[in-house]
Amino acid sequence: MSLLTLVNQLNAYLEAGGWVMPFLTAVLFSLWFTLGYRLWLLRRGTNAPVESLCQSVLHGRPVKGDGVLPYTCRLAASALSRYPEPLGQLDFIFRTVSKRLHRFQLLAKSLVIVAPLLGLLGTVTGMIETFDSLAEMALFRQSGGIAGGISKALFTTQLGLAIAIPGYFFLAVLQRRQSNLESDLLKLQDLLHESWHFHSHAQTKANP
Repeated sequence: MSLLTLVNQLNAYLEAGGWVMPFLTAVLFSLWFTLGYRLWLLRRGTNAPVESLCQSVLHGRPVKGDGVLPYTCRLAASALSRYPEPLGQLDFIFRTVSKRLHRFQLLAKSLVIVAPLLGLLGTVTGMIETFDSLAEMALFRQSGGIAGGISKALFTTQLGLAIAIPGYFFLAVLQRRQSNLESDLLKLQDLLHESWHFHSHAQTKANP
């Protein structure tokens, strides 16, 4: 199948669905761009356990990787080395990173909801055209008649569901990944706090 044939078939498919199809197409590309960005954003970045990452931060060992946890560890290590009382700065770092994990989350959920609603709107539009054609006893007319109305009703519903159903399951996978990352961040933050308090208490005892 040539590229021109594929483009013509795609164009015919979009035209068959009526004026709602361009909006559904825009939702399709926007949704998967958003989901792709969130998939890239929600990378753990390392297979090391949180306890090992905490020890790396405390001892100044580099944590390799480009995901959420290595990035957070580098910021935490910098705060521990620069500030004599770093707990406030650590809390700020972890709040900022946790907030970053929510980027485009609401947009992705909204697009998954909007897709079937647009499909339903196209269905209603197609059915109205069908009933208008039946009232006029017109099998064919400029806007498509009965056949055109039924096509709009079916094509828009099909595309709306084809967008929403995979998007919903992909959202669930990303939500689970985000929950795991937030749990790891909270655990790492608690371990750093406990280690710093223990270190400060030991220093106080050593230097009364």
